[in-house]
Amino acid sequence: MQDKNKQLIALSENPAAQFWKVSYEELTAAEKVFVSIWELESEVNNGGFLQYFFNSSGDNANHCISALESIGALNVAALVKQAISVFGNGGPSANSDIRQPQVENLSAEQKSFLDQFDQKFYKRPDNLTELLFDYVTKHRTEIRGLN
Repeated sequence: MQDKNKQLIALSENPAAQFWKVSYEELTAAEKVFVSIWELESEVNNGGFLQYFFNSSGDNANHCISALESIGALNVAALVKQAISVFGNGGPSANSDIRQPQVENLSAEQKSFLDQFDQKFYKRPDNLTELLFDYVTKHRTEIRGLN
């Protein structure tokens, strides 16, 4: 049986892939899905939603919901939507210079809500590895370095 997680890690580190070499806007649609979900999972698993929103991964937080929906991770998409709602109607800024102070200025109650979302995320409401692997397999021709 193949280890799908190891294959996804290898893809993220593939020197021929464009994920980390070009701006997000220059990525193909499939590459954007991969990057959005890869960064979400990496950051939240490492330091929670606070870290995700504070770091550069938060630049694309608003795109992450559609990326999750496109792979069928509807439970995680709903969770991310709830986490984004902590920032109010406009959500977190896509500009890190604006977003980082937004994160720092969250109230204790807002941070507590994000902590609750962390705990829900850690329970794995969707199998992101399985769903992302299946997506990558179906869209391999749209991911530079795989085709």
